[in-house]
Parts: sequence; structure tokens; C-alpha cells
Amino acid sequence: MRKVFSVALMAAMFCLVGMTKDAGATVTFTLEWATCAGGTGCVGFVAGTQTVTLNPGGGQTMRLDLFLTHDIPTGLSGHGFSLRFDTDLLNELNLGAMAPAEWAGTDLDPNAVVNLYAPLDSTPSPLQESTTGGLMGFIHLFESVNITQVLPMNGAVYTVGTGSALAPARYRVGQAFFSANGALTDGADIFSGLFGGADGVIDSAGADVPGGQLAFGTATVNLVPEPSTVSLLGLGLVGLVLAGRRSRRS
Repeated sequence: MRKVFSVALMAAMFCLVGMTKDAGATVTFTLEWATCAGGTGCVGFVAGTQTVTLNPGGGQTMRLDLFLTHDIPTGLSGHGFSLRFDTDLLNELNLGAMAPAEWAGTDLDPNAVVNLYAPLDSTPSPLQESTTGGLMGFIHLFESVNITQVLPMNGAVYTVGTGSALAPARYRVGQAFFSANGALTDGADIFSGLFGGADGVIDSAGADVPGGQLAFGTATVNLVPEPSTVSLLGLGLVGLVLAGRRSRRS
């Protein structure tokens, strides 16, 4: 049966300082768009990519899936990370109607006993919405810790007691939901990282995994250019071609 742990315990775990025993190993957090619909429409949307392209006007709703992969042979005993969005303070994205969610936990024991690597709570908190010319958006934090077993290295066969199992290629550790405003610019719009005081990644020995071994992904929301913008770009290209021809003649 799942035990109850306090957030204070989680914070204390992430404050432990030490060197991991697997200096060459890495932990990677990846952000992938899973759905895009509604509003003025999504252009050529493909699930499982880091970029989504929207028509002008806004109103689209999107789900972002958060994945963790690692190659630390001894496994992880805990992780916590956060998201930031609208860092340019243009209020391009809003938090969606559905609250961000962490995974329900993974039973790591191939035997009959339930041994979980699971979140301390079901919903990241606090959440900070972005506002025009004001604050950036913030979701803190997506976390999970070991209750009785560490999180095995992805793709590796591991053993618990008398049972063996194959760890998945990656772990989906959370979801975040957004809606688009009308004003959008190109470039990375959502960033993952250690943005909160309790954020961190802990190896099986209870030591912090050094920042140099952590990789954090981004997600991008692009806007299809307005017809007038496309026309201006076309005229600019024509001007460049004509200028090139004149220079060659001279």
C-alpha cells in the first residue's frame, strides 16, 4: 500500500549534496506536444514533436506531455522539475482549463508486491499564470520519489527479489495543458528546468545528480504569418534578386 510522504521530506531529499557514482550518465527531460485542436486551427500538427504551428487568432487548446529518460545503471530515487512559459512577457499562452498532472506512479516490482516510484501529490503547485507585460508563467513542480524501489535505467533488464522486468524506453512523468492567445511569436515558448527550490534529481545513493548530467527540453509554438506579412517577405525577396542582377551587370 502506498505510503504518504510530506512535501517537507521531498524538499529535504533534494537538498542532499553529493557526487553521483555514474559520472558519465545523463538524465533527460523531453517536452512533446500530444494534442492541438480548436480555435482558429493547428497547421499540419504531428503528435510527438516539440513544435506546434497555429493559425492567427488564437483559441487553440494543447496538451504537452513530459518525459524522463536516464542511463544511470543504479537508478534514480527521486526527481523534481518545473516549467516556465511566456518568458518574454507577451502572454502568448495561458494555462489550460485542465490542471497539470503528474503520472500516477509506476509499480517497479515484477512480483506480486506493489513497489511504487510515485508522486507525493497529484497536481503540481503552485501555478502562476502569465499576464501581458507582467509575470512569466510557472508550473512548479513535477516530482516523483522512490517509495520502496529506485527507477531503473531505461531499456535495461532489472531484478527485484526473484522477478525480472524490462524497463520502458522512457517514462512519461506528467502533462501540462495550454491555450493560445492571438499574439504569438516564433521561438521556444516553454522551458523545463530546475526553477524551484525543491527541484533536483537524486541518484540511488541519495546524492544530487550534477547539473552537467541533466538535459532539459523546450517546446515551441509558432504562428503562421499573416497574408500581408507573407506578401512583404515576397517583395523583399524580389528586391534582393533585382539588386543582385544589377550588381552583376555593373
